[in-house]
Amino acid sequence: GCSGITVISGKEALRGEPSACIKCAKCIEACPMGLEPYLLAKQSKKKAWGEMEKNDITSCIECGCCQFTCPANIALLDYVRFGKQTVMGIIRARNAKK
Repeated sequence: GCSGITVISGKEALRGEPSACIKCAKCIEACPMGLEPYLLAKQSKKKAWGEMEKNDITSCIECGCCQFTCPANIALLDYVRFGKQTVMGIIRARNAKK
């Protein structure tokens, strides 16, 4: 696991303009859960909920490490969080039918 607090200045906290993913894999290296945040964000944009579930989106702990390390300034956590909430709703609905 990992734990800690990252303290950054106000200037560092400001995100630059997002650009296209450069496929650097920094988000993957930073993810303590071993997920592929760039892929989950892409699937969230496409509303590929089934694929997100297969890629274990519910394991995301929403720590933000992926977004913090992204040199392309992509709002990875925003996309992943939205996808996770949607997938969890689908799972709850499926389980309620049982």
